[in-house]
Amino acid sequence: MTAALAPRTRPTLPGTLERGLLAPTTAVFLAVAAGFVVLDAAGVVVPPAVQAVPFAASVLLFGLPHGALDHLVPARLDRRIGVARSIATVVLLYAVLGGATALLWALAPLPAFIVFIGVTWFHWGQGDLWVDRALRGARASRLDGALTVAVRGALPMLVPLVAHPADYLGVVSGTTRLIDPASGGPGSVAPALRVGLAAALLLLVVAHLLVRRRVGGPVRAAAAEIAVLALFFAAVPPVLAVGLYFTFWHAVRHIVRLELLEPGGAEGLARGRLLAPFGRFMRDAWPVTLAAVLLLAGLALVLHDAGLGTYLVLIAALTTPHTVIVTWMDRVGLRARRG
Repeated sequence: MTAALAPRTRPTLPGTLERGLLAPTTAVFLAVAAGFVVLDAAGVVVPPAVQAVPFAASVLLFGLPHGALDHLVPARLDRRIGVARSIATVVLLYAVLGGATALLWALAPLPAFIVFIGVTWFHWGQGDLWVDRALRGARASRLDGALTVAVRGALPMLVPLVAHPADYLGVVSGTTRLIDPASGGPGSVAPALRVGLAAALLLLVVAHLLVRRRVGGPVRAAAAEIAVLALFFAAVPPVLAVGLYFTFWHAVRHIVRLELLEPGGAEGLARGRLLAPFGRFMRDAWPVTLAAVLLLAGLALVLHDAGLGTYLVLIAALTTPHTVIVTWMDRVGLRARRG
């Protein structure tokens, strides 16, 4: 198996992707964060409808499509797995785990939202861990990997709660009440708890960077991105911040990962060509993306709501099986690097 997988799981493109995609994205996020520091000082409040624009865009751009090739991932990672078997396996996985997630939302929306936060915390953390290992050469240390996932997932999931608790909990309450109008929501966050969460995250970041230095990983790049993201999620309103991150940070990086599974995609990215591989990805992803959009429309009819909460419920149901697929991709890639 290792021999069959190695050519597809060992990308070595740190220069082109770092300069052409990763560094510019980080710079844009820093600029957005700085802009909101100025707006906040001036007392300017961005309307909720404007804050939701990145989530609305993610329905067709990057966000929802980034998981639309999951059914082809097994076949593309392992040449011995046929396309039919790949599709059947992933469809079954989505039916079971996605259906179980939807059932949990129907029976207990608030616990379901908490589970959604936990799964997303892990999944977004593992996405950045892949960038560190595959594109920046971070060593496959289990402790470093666990700390990377914990810290990177905490930035979008925890920092907005500490910095903007009312807005954060408002999204939770608004979403859960779509399913259970009697839901009281999660209450409030005491100031002492916010301070404790911030201190715990700071200690986690310090431990992560110390371990990263000990194992010889890219410390400066990690520290710079952590600092930018911490400022970003502290300064930008949660809905806008998470929407931008989901669409233009997490989803884009996963799409790059999928593009690297194709020889043509890897070659194009190595030459700094970002548009052609992305065009091929969107060509392959549009049928499943369309199916997901139809599911979203059906869910909106059932819940009598076409807003952010309905979209989050759909994303929650899709994220659980998608995370399993990505976790399997990580294990395959780790075996190939060790082999």
